[in-house]
Formats: sequence, structure tokens, C-alpha cells
Amino acid sequence: MAIRGGDESGDWLDFYVPVGALGHADLTYWDGRPFFRSDVMDEWLAAIGTETFQSAFFNLGVIGFEVSGCTDASTLAGRLPQRRDIGCLLPRGNVLGYGAANS
Repeated sequence: MAIRGGDESGDWLDFYVPVGALGHADLTYWDGRPFFRSDVMDEWLAAIGTETFQSAFFNLGVIGFEVSGCTDASTLAGRLPQRRDIGCLLPRGNVLGYGAANS
């Protein structure tokens, strides 16, 4: 789903992979941590976000299970939180940084 902002919230690109599809593909998608967590999926989605950033600038990317609306770029103010329940793609100038979920 793509949401074109018309205000300070900006544009959003929100996509996901249904958990059932992962099971059908014989991919391990849960490692016992609270909430859905998959380092493999997170890294894959971060790579897609990084590639997308080369063509379409964005202010924040969030990665994880049902993360839409968990935070916003203005709340983070350009800084990755030290403790993250979700992965974050956060640009600084033309360079995109990735902070994987670490809790």
C-alpha cells in the first residue's frame, strides 16, 4: 500500500509478507522472541528499503511485524533509538542508516 501525504507526514510505502506464505515457503519466520521476529526477513526488507532509497528519498522506514504507525521521523529527530523493538531505516543527508531491532 502506498500513501501519498499532502502534509508534514510525507509519503508512506507500507508492504508486508503474509506469515502463512512464509510457512508455505518453508522459511523460519519466528524464533521464539516476543512478537513476530525474523532477522532474515528484516534484513531482506532493509535491503529493499535501501535500494528504494536510491531512487525515491524517504524520511523513515520501519521494519517488523505490524509496525505501521509505531513511530515517525519527527519523533526520532534523525536519531536511531538505542533500544529498538522494530528495525529503522533513517536517512542522514543522502546516506541511509539501518538499525536492526535489538530487543
